[in-house]
Amino acid sequence: MIRAIVVAIVIYLATDAAGDYVLAPMGIGYMHAFIAMFLGMGAGGYLAGRAGRGFIGIALVLSLAFSTLTYVVVAQMREQSVISLILEQHPMVSVGSFVGALLGAWLGGHLATTPEGDQPA
Repeated sequence: MIRAIVVAIVIYLATDAAGDYVLAPMGIGYMHAFIAMFLGMGAGGYLAGRAGRGFIGIALVLSLAFSTLTYVVVAQMREQSVISLILEQHPMVSVGSFVGALLGAWLGGHLATTPEGDQPA
């Protein structure tokens, strides 16, 4: 399970860092939180699913921890309250990472536990 968590965090951080540079020029920079969490937690869910363990709860905790850390640090840098920072963000930034983590972990675990040759329902 530790391997799945580490892989999920590394993929999330790498995708999140690259997301601003790739998606912002296309005008959809607010999607980086969703995509980064989806890919990171999908990889973690896949690895955890292969070990026969669920990963959704861990993915949601990781998502909340990273979101909280980000909002607190950015709010302090801007000398702004965390609530006002959250309210000024695009809804996809505020909710996107949580939904991305949920869907990514579910899909990763589902793909890992589907027997080869069978189509998922």
